[in-house]
Amino acid sequence: MQVTLPQFEMIDSLMAQLLRMGEFETCADPRAYIRTSNRLFDACVDAVGYDYANDFASALECAADIVARALLGTITVLDDVEA
Repeated sequence: MQVTLPQFEMIDSLMAQLLRMGEFETCADPRAYIRTSNRLFDACVDAVGYDYANDFASALECAADIVARALLGTITVLDDVEA
């Protein structure tokens, strides 16, 4: 499996935003939490496909899996800059 560097950076950034918001039940802006979660799921689908992303209970779990596997080297992160 492989993702591009911009896809990885987008997933990592959105995951960090979602984590900073805290738990949904106690977050300051539930609409922003849902919007960010939806954007994160879309980014995961773009990177690894719907079937893979949909196997997780939440977008946050899918993103954590992608980021962890990319950092461990089990997912290849491609630099898509054209020379």
